[in-house]
Amino acid sequence: MSSAVGVGLPLLITMAMIVVGLELTVDDLKRVAHYPLHVLSALLVQLVVLPLLAVVLIRTLHPGPAVVAGLVLTAAAPQAISSNVFCLLARADIALSVTLTAVSSALAVVTMPLVAGFLFEWLHAGEAGFALPTVRVMQQIATGLLLPVTIGMSLRHFVPEFVAHWRGAIQSVNLAGLGMMLAIMAFDQAHTIRDHGAGIALAAALFVVGAAAAGLAMARAFSWDRRDTVTMLAAFPSRSLSIATLIAVNVLGRREFLSFAVVFFVVQAVVLAPVMILARDRRDG
Repeated sequence: MSSAVGVGLPLLITMAMIVVGLELTVDDLKRVAHYPLHVLSALLVQLVVLPLLAVVLIRTLHPGPAVVAGLVLTAAAPQAISSNVFCLLARADIALSVTLTAVSSALAVVTMPLVAGFLFEWLHAGEAGFALPTVRVMQQIATGLLLPVTIGMSLRHFVPEFVAHWRGAIQSVNLAGLGMMLAIMAFDQAHTIRDHGAGIALAAALFVVGAAAAGLAMARAFSWDRRDTVTMLAAFPSRSLSIATLIAVNVLGRREFLSFAVVFFVVQAVVLAPVMILARDRRDG
């Protein structure tokens, strides 16, 4: 199983990031000009509020090392493409969500090591073996996130007909890869999930609910319309567990983070999917 985690998992994550790139274009980055207030506000609030939320949960729950690392890396991670799926469910502003995902991913090479490093230092987590080597983290984000996403975007730009023709098959392969990733992670950390699953689920649920509430509060404070408000509701809790996993395993050497990632993924889907569907039904009503 160690070879599956050490070799198979990074390979599957790289493939997933290429697929993420296939869903992005340069125009998604340029679209910032159409949403300047939305993009800047959302990114800045995420960079401040989500780390603070992680600290509050850690100070309150006093969780084990896996959850501490999980909350810190998740809070520091860029926005995940899963936010686009949740926005699709709610019929929210998918274009805004895609733009936020693209910009957040591009900035992650700088923001993630800075935020995560600051949090680990603040929490004195270095004493527990969580000292974060900034340069290695930046290298990991560049090779594990930016490079494969750029490859995917380049494929979409230079061979759009091929990508459009095989989109369904690519998405099916990506879903199968996601299932394999979750299976590898769950099997590798089965004992941790069995013994500490309830505590991990509680921390994950509180983070998801708190992050969603922060997104909702920010959108209402700016008096944004209903579609944009629902978009923030999906965007704030949706963090890139893939890049967080690569940093935890390849940089920190902490495989116990996998237990947090698996449980967080499931909890996030269980909490957000019904909310998004309810938001869509209210719009239809």
